[in-house]
Amino acid sequence: MTRRALPAVLLGAVFAVSAALAPAIAQVPDFDQRPTGFLTAQTGGMPANAWSGTSLATAKRLVSALPAAPRSRALRDLQFKLLVSQLTPPAADGSPPPGLFARKVEKLAAMGEAENLNEMVRSVGGYADPAIAAIVVNALMMAGEKEGACAIVRSNPLPQPFALRADIVCKLVAGDNAGALAAVQPLRSSDPAFAKLVEIAAEGLSPTASAPAQLDGPAMVMLDLAYVQPSANAIRSTQPPLIRSQVVHRTLPPVTRLDIAERGEALAVIEATRLGDLYLDAVRDGVAMPAPMARRARLVAAARGASNAQQLISSITAVYGDERGGALFPTVARAGAQALLNLPPKPEYANVAQEAMRGFLLLGDKQQTKAWMKLALSAAFNDQRAMSALDRLMPLIAIAGVDERRSMPGEELDRWYAAIRQENPAQAPLRGYLLLELLRAVGIDVPKGSTSLPETMPGGGRFGTAAPATVQSLQVAGNGRRRAEASLLAPIATGEATLTELHPALVSAIIVALRQVGEDNAGRLFAIEIAIAHGL
Repeated sequence: MTRRALPAVLLGAVFAVSAALAPAIAQVPDFDQRPTGFLTAQTGGMPANAWSGTSLATAKRLVSALPAAPRSRALRDLQFKLLVSQLTPPAADGSPPPGLFARKVEKLAAMGEAENLNEMVRSVGGYADPAIAAIVVNALMMAGEKEGACAIVRSNPLPQPFALRADIVCKLVAGDNAGALAAVQPLRSSDPAFAKLVEIAAEGLSPTASAPAQLDGPAMVMLDLAYVQPSANAIRSTQPPLIRSQVVHRTLPPVTRLDIAERGEALAVIEATRLGDLYLDAVRDGVAMPAPMARRARLVAAARGASNAQQLISSITAVYGDERGGALFPTVARAGAQALLNLPPKPEYANVAQEAMRGFLLLGDKQQTKAWMKLALSAAFNDQRAMSALDRLMPLIAIAGVDERRSMPGEELDRWYAAIRQENPAQAPLRGYLLLELLRAVGIDVPKGSTSLPETMPGGGRFGTAAPATVQSLQVAGNGRRRAEASLLAPIATGEATLTELHPALVSAIIVALRQVGEDNAGRLFAIEIAIAHGL
């Protein structure tokens, strides 16, 4: 599998602590001696013993190896859940620094989780470590949370030269323009681009400067204060902190922010609700958009802004019909499905039941999917065409665990496969093989030879897979019921490959391991993401 390395959000200076701060660091508590996090098993987190059976050295290595932006929203949510859960840490084993807590801090920052990172660090007094405090300040500034960041800057020592740059930003935020100009003097030669932004913001000059090469938190705040746009490279970035920062960056035109948001939602960085809000704003404000984007925005905005159920039905039907098969279908489906949350599954809405089911499958909402499935079944009872269309969805229903079935009759799968072959003969063998892998991975019995679905991988496809050692470790962790370990190895195995680049055998191994350690919902939602990405 091709791995696209994610550039570090913080430069080494943010992590390195100056010699002057060494005495303070020596007094920093060992955060790995106690649970650190704010989610418990009762509030949506993992069980406290999730690290059971995993050494501290292994835990640290796996946290550092996590991708910052896995393409699966299910796997991203899983690694986030682990990072912020109150887990009993593995016993000390003499493994070298940095510690497990510090590595969790770095990873949450790289994922763009500024507010959640701050909550985790604050809850354990983590600002006492200057390097950790700097990472939090940087993350908050990237997210535009200037007040929260500056509260930390004013109360805690930070490593240089980051401390100086953060202090200058906070002087400007507080209205101390003269203080900022005085403090920036040492940076005029070492960091002239940053110093120029300070000068523009403090003196109200025309925003003619270029963006600094180092786009960390202080630089992003300065671009905002000086009203200077980020560079073209930054706008195209796939780094989660930069994506989240630029979606709300006032210097960028709305259409640019919307383009970043669409890309961010597809990369599992921006929430579908946030994208839907931006669509609504763009339509309301009459923003000029490229035709395909304008169509998506109007469709989702119509669904979100429908004043009655019938308008909503028409809008949702248009959204799904227009985008199905496109690269952004999952993104638009998630954004549109939010509008259905308050619509009851009544008989008069039966003609949108299947569209609703697809949306709720992507959202991982089993209850809503089941309710709309019952409506769709009753509506299709005497309608062969509707029943045939529903047959197309039933394998996804089974994969999601909505009907809790343990087996699937071969004739039911054959009806599905016949529809797939008629729809796209070239892709049918791969889709059939993939469906078989997914069904068996989630524990549904499909005896060999009971269906016409291909039992072997068809040729011609280009797929990547993880390193054999990673796959083996994942399977061992699953068999050993090592929950945290398997939950980290799953996104590590996928890296930042797109969902359609993952080999079906790797997908199956991930789903099986997650279900073995008690993460059945994550495994099934990952399976649904894969299925819909492949057009199932």
